[in-house]
Amino acid sequence: MLPDHEIARLCRGERPLIAPFVPYQQGKPSYGLGSYGYDLRLGKGFLVAVSGKGATMDPRDPSPGRFHRLEAEPSFDLAPGAHVLAESQERLALPDDLCGLVYGKSTYARCGLIVNATPLEPGWHGVLTLSLKNVGSLPVRLHVGFGIAQVLFWRSERPARAYGEKEAGGAYQGQRGATPAV
Repeated sequence: MLPDHEIARLCRGERPLIAPFVPYQQGKPSYGLGSYGYDLRLGKGFLVAVSGKGATMDPRDPSPGRFHRLEAEPSFDLAPGAHVLAESQERLALPDDLCGLVYGKSTYARCGLIVNATPLEPGWHGVLTLSLKNVGSLPVRLHVGFGIAQVLFWRSERPARAYGEKEAGGAYQGQRGATPAV
């Protein structure tokens, strides 16, 4: 697992690991560099599912029309039981020998928010799409520009196939905001 000084070094390179990069933690919920990870900020782009008669989410039959795109600032209230796709403010660019795991922030977890993101694979780059679900009984206020999730990084050997080289392809390579299933 990478410590703070190694994460900071990778963020100052020609192809920064995280941009924009904040070299210290600030705000509440916090964002920026931690001891062994980086707290990502919530971006202002959201995808809200469009419901209706016969509407079904099917990963084998994705349809961008199943979502309504909106921008919210300074906050977005997520109703009890609701689900939304959101974006990180930061763009990530993982080298071929680095992977990352994303976890929800404890402050939001205590409010009933579940933050889900898939592993960040070696070679992947883009703005991170986060799946947010309010499992609580009250609305949860999501603050744009403040911490929403923490990513921890691990270094290993370069895999035989990085993200964009796999047989299934890198469908989410270079995404610029919250992205539905493709």
